[in-house]
Amino acid sequence: MAERAALDGNSERPGYLLGADALIPAEVLRDIAPLAEQRPLREPVDGVAEKGYRPSQSLIDFVRARDLTCRAPGCDQPAIDCDVDHTVPHSRGGSTHASNLKCLCRFHHLVKTFWGWRDRQLPDGTVIWTLPDAQTYITTPGSAVLFPTLLAPTVGPPTPPVCPPSGERSLKMPRRKFSRVGNRARYIAAERARNRQEVEASRPPEKPATPEQPGDDPPPF
Repeated sequence: MAERAALDGNSERPGYLLGADALIPAEVLRDIAPLAEQRPLREPVDGVAEKGYRPSQSLIDFVRARDLTCRAPGCDQPAIDCDVDHTVPHSRGGSTHASNLKCLCRFHHLVKTFWGWRDRQLPDGTVIWTLPDAQTYITTPGSAVLFPTLLAPTVGPPTPPVCPPSGERSLKMPRRKFSRVGNRARYIAAERARNRQEVEASRPPEKPATPEQPGDDPPPF
């Protein structure tokens, strides 16, 4: 991703390769731009949320370009590999708008949903986290240095106050098909069956019985 001014030769700001954490010099951007498929980044409209739970691809692209990485404290998982999470859950009235969306890796998405991490998002994408131990952390979008215009406050529709998380229907803690005891019993049974097969395969084949030839009987007395 890159600014239009850099492609037009009016800026020397480097581009950024999503998912690789790599900068691309402006001169290189201008060399490869004619060969690349260029897709403009559409900024969200203030006060207008998308209908439904799942964001459009253009809104997902904007949130990932703004955040660049997972927004949980201390996590640098690339945004391209993250879920796009509703800060105020959609099931509780949260809007599908950039001011209420952020990138979370799957692990931290589960942590937020099931382990009591609380979050509040500001219109510029800043997220204020409160952990179960009452510690507070603030994370800012990764584009703050390279693409500060993406942090321009986006005003979404009014959202209700955040309620204690109860888990969204879209993300469920994976359930075990078997208990740990059951898994161990199945593992032992499979290993025993495999050992039996190996023992059978390692046994030398039995020699076929040699048929008796005529005249081999002892002489009568």
